Amino acid sequence: MKYYRLQDDINFKNRWYLGDVSGLSLKFKGENSLSFEDARIEVYEEGEPMDFTIVEGNGPPVVSKVLKEVLVQNCQGISFIPVTIISESNLNSEYFILVIEEEVDCVDESLSDYQKFEINDPVRPDKAGDYRAFFKLIVDESTLNDKQMFRLMKFNIAIIVNEELKEVLESGKYAGLHFALVS
Repeated sequence: MKYYRLQDDINFKNRWYLGDVSGLSLKFKGENSLSFEDARIEVYEEGEPMDFTIVEGNGPPVVSKVLKEVLVQNCQGISFIPVTIISESNLNSEYFILVIEEEVDCVDESLSDYQKFEINDPVRPDKAGDYRAFFKLIVDESTLNDKQMFRLMKFNIAIIVNEELKEVLESGKYAGLHFALVS
C-alpha cells in the first residue's frame, strides 16, 4: 500500500490563513474524563475558508465539520477539539482541531534526504536527534501494517495517510488537502 504526506494546500486560490490557537483550556468532566473548551483561532488573513488548514507555522490541523464526519467514519486513533474561528466574514460552519494520537517510527533513512537537530543546537537542544527538516521523505511501508493516519515519530508535524484514506478524501473534493507520495 502507498502512503502520502497530508499537507495544507498552500496554492489554494484566495485561501484564508489562520493564526495561533488561544484560549484552549482543559476541563475535568468527571472520573477520567477530560474536555477542551474555549479554543479560538483568529483568521490571520481573510480569504476562502478551507476544509483542511494547518494553523500558523507548524501548528495543529483544523478541519471543517464535513471533513470531520468523513474522518470519523474512515479513521481510528483520532479525536477532535471544537474551535471557534474568529473571522470578519462570520462563518456559519463548525471547525475542529484534529488530534492524531499515534506516532510511528517509520522513516526509511537510507532513501530519505533530511536534517536532524544536533546535540548542541543553539535554538532547540531539547530536540537533539529529532528530524529538523525533510528534503525528501520516504517511509518504510513494511513497518506500517496498513495504518490509516498517523504522525511521524521525531517529526510529529508530518501527517501520513494511507492510499485508501487518500482516495476517500480526494473523492469528496475538500478544500485545502494536498498529498505528497512518501512511499
